[in-house]
Amino acid sequence: MGQDRLVPRYQWVAKQLFRISKALNEIFQDQLNIVTDFNAQNMFRIDQERYCVYIANGLFQLQFSAPTSTPASVQSSILCCDFNYLGQKAELVEEFVLHDLYFLTGDLKPQHSLFLRQKAQQFRQVLLDQVYLWIDGAERVSILLTQLSLLQAEMIDHLMIKADFYQSTVLTDCVINETQVPESIIQMLQEICSIQGICVDEIIPIQPLMECLDDFCFSAAQFLPRPMYRILALSFEERFNLNELIEHQDDIHLLYRHAEEKSHLLGFVRLMRRELWQRDDLLSKHNFLDLSAIVWQKKVAKLPLFDYPRVVNWLFKQSAEVLDWISANIQQSSVRVAVTALSFVDSSQVHPQIILATLQYFQHSAARMFIQSCHYFAMQEAWFKHENNYTVILKGQRQSIDDQRIAISPSILYLDEWMALMRNVAKTDDQMVKHIYVRLSRVMQAYMLHLYKITQALPDDLMGYIRPETHQNRDFYTVLQRYKMQLDQFRQIFYLRHRYTRVSVFDAYVRDYLVDYFTDNKIVPKSITWMGLFHQAVYWHDQIQTQEIMSKLKKNFALAVWQPITLRKKIQFLDWCFEELADLERIIEESKRCHHCLAASYAQQIVDGEYVAFHMSSQTLQQHMTLGCYLREGKLVYDQLEYSNNRKAEALVVEVAVQFIAWLNSQLLLLK
Repeated sequence: MGQDRLVPRYQWVAKQLFRISKALNEIFQDQLNIVTDFNAQNMFRIDQERYCVYIANGLFQLQFSAPTSTPASVQSSILCCDFNYLGQKAELVEEFVLHDLYFLTGDLKPQHSLFLRQKAQQFRQVLLDQVYLWIDGAERVSILLTQLSLLQAEMIDHLMIKADFYQSTVLTDCVINETQVPESIIQMLQEICSIQGICVDEIIPIQPLMECLDDFCFSAAQFLPRPMYRILALSFEERFNLNELIEHQDDIHLLYRHAEEKSHLLGFVRLMRRELWQRDDLLSKHNFLDLSAIVWQKKVAKLPLFDYPRVVNWLFKQSAEVLDWISANIQQSSVRVAVTALSFVDSSQVHPQIILATLQYFQHSAARMFIQSCHYFAMQEAWFKHENNYTVILKGQRQSIDDQRIAISPSILYLDEWMALMRNVAKTDDQMVKHIYVRLSRVMQAYMLHLYKITQALPDDLMGYIRPETHQNRDFYTVLQRYKMQLDQFRQIFYLRHRYTRVSVFDAYVRDYLVDYFTDNKIVPKSITWMGLFHQAVYWHDQIQTQEIMSKLKKNFALAVWQPITLRKKIQFLDWCFEELADLERIIEESKRCHHCLAASYAQQIVDGEYVAFHMSSQTLQQHMTLGCYLREGKLVYDQLEYSNNRKAEALVVEVAVQFIAWLNSQLLLLK
């Protein structure tokens, strides 16, 4: 009995009650007979061939069916639910499965453990509550309490008082006085006799249930027909529940044929008028090129979607993940520019994720580079005087009061006008269009080929995770582990490196340089590579950084003049060369080259005569460091010795620097 006291009160009392009353024990056994075979493996079992889900060891069933060719008015439901058990409906479970359980589509990040625990506990409670209802447990307890013998009442009272549920002989008094048992006591005993209060963690442990529930939330693609899942994933970009699926079945019926025949293009349907979804030619190339196409909603903005058949031909060859992104962003004219530029590049052997990454990288910057090219050709070929130009004029040109043309400049604000001008001038001249886009196409190709080159050795499973935003997806680390690859090892693949500079290939570092590159290079060679552009970008960024630092320092120390402590520009000491950084330009150069904060943090102290810095180098060892010293009462005091990127120097080299400082101090003393 002493050990029993360690068991939670409900469990201990329940076990004693089942010994006292055969009827109460039968209530427990009836529950146990139903749930005893429940486990994480059979809680949600999917039959992919039949598009069927079996829940709770087959007690319940979800059957999904593809729409038939019969008229929509006589269509049967695409989801048939069976939540009946022995002629009784499991309404609690049905409510949870249809309304409270969400299936993830676009939001592939791991679900929070606290959220999963709450959902698993909710499902377990709903399931066991339903079992208790099926066996009529609560009613049977109520009836039993009206039929208690005096001995049973006394024994139950003894247990309940001992377990501190109440303090007086309530049931004994009711039997003796032939009065009704208080409702609160009935409810208390009903709860105690439910399997939830007895051995729920032994029957359905919460952790395995959380894991199987999590897997089920990401399994919609397994139990739904492929076209149906495609439609739902586009209609519900993050998640959906089964009730929403049922409410959406009219749309599923309308789009199912398109999802079967042209699944990859289905994303564009989101931009089309619903009343026209049943048209056979809904996703025909004509609708993407026709200025007067009636299938598009107003939110598409500019029509046609694309100006040239080449672009649409390229578009129709792309995968669903590429086209879903394009269709979701097509309202941005800059995306149309990027797509047009990439259509001039052979991407037939390139992984869709690389194509997508390329489009995303140039999503906004493509517009500026396109306008630069357009403006250049417009001035060279006199586009503004062209007979087919009747909509725009270059800002600054004379314009009569009656002239309705829009005055434009080479600004991103006039992107649509520049696109229209090129369309009107070029008409169907593919060579002219290619000529205008060639620079942008070649830098996009360089980026795409660089990604292609660095990812060639990656397994196909990992290609879906090359873009940094996908690293948060729940399966990313699992796939890495499958191929025994560390996260840092994977990320190292995507770094660009040159001397002291390291940036991600997805960073804007090179892209920021391209507009300036286009200004200086009217012709982009076919042989251009992304690494070549990166090297140029490093120099460009260094120049800008130098100018910014110089400007700031010169502004702060415009009149500053200080006397270097050494008379010679370079001093040889123990096979090492020491050069005092005695002017602003040299201090800035050292900071930039070594990637440290000498200029930003120590310039003021150097100007004030409180700090001295040296460049310390060895031709023999090919080593370069920066030595920093305080200047106190005319003597140098060692502060720090570092390689580039603030890496500390070794003790042996520090000893050389300390000896140099001591020697230099002795020389300074002689000069006094």
